[in-house]
Amino acid sequence: MEIIPAIDLREGACARVLGDKLPEHGVYSDDPLEQAIILKDLGAEWVHITDLDGAFSGHLCNLRIIQELVEYSGIKVQHSGGIRSLEHISTLLSLGVGRVVLSSAVLRNTELTAKAFDKFGDQIIPGVDGRDGMAAIEGFETSAAKSVVKLLAEIRAIGIRKILYTDLRRYGTMKGPNFEGIAEIIETSGMKTVIAGGISTYEAIEKLKAMGADSLIIGKAIYTGAIDLKRARQIAES
Repeated sequence: MEIIPAIDLREGACARVLGDKLPEHGVYSDDPLEQAIILKDLGAEWVHITDLDGAFSGHLCNLRIIQELVEYSGIKVQHSGGIRSLEHISTLLSLGVGRVVLSSAVLRNTELTAKAFDKFGDQIIPGVDGRDGMAAIEGFETSAAKSVVKLLAEIRAIGIRKILYTDLRRYGTMKGPNFEGIAEIIETSGMKTVIAGGISTYEAIEKLKAMGADSLIIGKAIYTGAIDLKRARQIAES
């Protein structure tokens, strides 16, 4: 299992996020490049970047920062937020982004998702945001009339074999993952599952590993000191 540290971007800075709310305050660093280099020095191979401005606006934002991270941090970048088209994916990959996470808004369009997978293969990962079992769209704010389980079945039917699942009720809360919901997703999806949302203890890492999670995305817990990235990686890789 892999541990992927996260950086949430808001107006060019590293933002703190609480659940599914857009942060008005809570910047923990105004230098994303420095943060990425620190994570690289701690042994991380990848960093998960969530462009909050892009997620809420539906447009690619902070591209200058993304390019700096790719060129100067020495860490591979997985990007999420603001992706609504094949052109958006192409733009990010042309900057050197290693993996692009498709938003739930894109996933509503099965034809577009299939075209993206056909063109870009494993460089794309469907990102399913869930709230109380329902898929969320448009920058976390709106829930679609479709269950997460049904959306995952549609994704699998396309031929995709790896997804990122984020529980928006737990995202940035430090309250622990929704293990029951995650277990259902891992068992029913038939795909490799990357988990994000609420992971704040070593016990949670061990449990998610035992449940069969492919990777874990951890952000706030690392920056508050609740989780040491090196120790987390040792648990995941043991």
